[in-house]
Amino acid sequence: MGAKLLKGIVPVVVVPMHPGGEPDIEGTHRLVNFLVDSGVGGMWVLGSASEDVNMSVKQRLAVARATAEANAGRVPLIVGSGLTSIGDILDYADQLSDLSFHGLHVLPYDVKMGDARLIHLIETLADRLPWPVWMYHNPKRGRAFTDDIIGKVKAHPNVGGIKIGGYNLSELTRTIMHRTEDFDVIGAGGGQLFQMLALGAQAHTTSEASVFPERFIALMAAFEQGRIDEAREMQFDLIRLSKAIPRTENGEYCAEEKFMLSLRGICGEAVNPLYRTLNDEEKRKIRQLLVEHRFEWASA
Repeated sequence: MGAKLLKGIVPVVVVPMHPGGEPDIEGTHRLVNFLVDSGVGGMWVLGSASEDVNMSVKQRLAVARATAEANAGRVPLIVGSGLTSIGDILDYADQLSDLSFHGLHVLPYDVKMGDARLIHLIETLADRLPWPVWMYHNPKRGRAFTDDIIGKVKAHPNVGGIKIGGYNLSELTRTIMHRTEDFDVIGAGGGQLFQMLALGAQAHTTSEASVFPERFIALMAAFEQGRIDEAREMQFDLIRLSKAIPRTENGEYCAEEKFMLSLRGICGEAVNPLYRTLNDEEKRKIRQLLVEHRFEWASA
C-alpha cells in the first residue's frame, strides 16, 4: 500500500458544530491543533462518533477539508464518507482528491450483503480511490468484516487496513493476527486500549481521546515502557469514568464529549438536529466526575 503503519492514539474526531448543526470550522481548527499538540498518532475523521450519518454530504465535505487544512500533513488522517453506494463514495472522494489522506474508511451499512458482494465493494473502491481503503468493522452499525473476508482483500495494494470494533475477544484476536507490514489493524473503544496493546496493536481509536488524549497517550506509554500494572490501573480508571458518566439516548456520546471539550475552551456544545445536548444536572454530574478523576481543567 505504500503508507506507513499507524502508531499511537488515533482519536475519533468529534465534529464541533454551531446551533442547528452546521460545522464550526474554527472549532474544528482548534480541536485539530489541540490533538496534534497533545501528541496523537493520527485522526479518524467522520466516524460514527463524529455524527457522520446525521450530516449532509456538503457538511461532511466541509469537515473533511477543514480537518485536512488544519492538520497540514502533521499526522495521518483516515476520513469517512458515511455513504453507501460505490458511485456516491467515488464522487465524494473526487471532491476531496486534491487533499492528502492516509486512507478512506468504509462501513458497509447493508447488513444483508453476502461475502462476495462485500469483497467486490472493497476491491472496486480500492481499484479506483486515490487513497488506501480502510475497512471499518462496527457490528452494531453495519455489515461485519469476517476473518475470511479480511484474508481475501488484505493483499490488494490499495487496501490499507481495518479498524476492528466490537467486544468479542476471539474476533479481536483473530483480526489482529492479520496485521503485517503492508496491512494495518487498529483497535477501537476507550475501554479496550490495554487489551489491544496486549494483543500487539500499535494504534488505537476512541472518541474519548478527542477530549482527553493525554490519558490514553500516558496509558500507551506506560505499557510500552513495561509498566504493565500501572497501565492496567490506568485502563481500569478510564473504564470507571466512562461507566459513571450519565448518557443521553442519542446513541453516540458526542453531546457528553462536546460538553467536556467546552470545559477545555475548544468548542461549543451543539450537536446535530437529531440529538440533544445535556441538561444542567447531567453537566453537573460530569463535571464532578471529571474533578474526582483529577482533570484539573474541569474545576476551573
